[in-house]
Amino acid sequence: MRGFELKLVNNVIELRAEGERVAGAERAPASAFTSIAAKIDSHLILYDIRSADYKLGELDWEERFRFVARLFKGYRIAYVVRKEQRDIARGACRAHARNGDKADVFTSKTRALDWLKN
Repeated sequence: MRGFELKLVNNVIELRAEGERVAGAERAPASAFTSIAAKIDSHLILYDIRSADYKLGELDWEERFRFVARLFKGYRIAYVVRKEQRDIARGACRAHARNGDKADVFTSKTRALDWLKN
């Protein structure tokens, strides 16, 4: 799928978004995730957005945060981001926390994986 990759590595679901991401662009990857995740016995997600460039307004962000928090309900999520994406990912983490899930933000994939597995 263009701009989205999903793979299972050492019992961690690794998602990667790249390119320009606009409002509504999350729907097709979400559908693919839902279909595939149902067949995978893992509740750990590493979501790498370092290669993604989001073009969203404030209301679009709030909708995206809620959508992703519902999609990943029951998962532990580590966001891997560029430094300038930290605030965006923290917004998503707050949405996950409201749903009772754990999520955190990292600029290093290694640290993100360590956090997921501990």
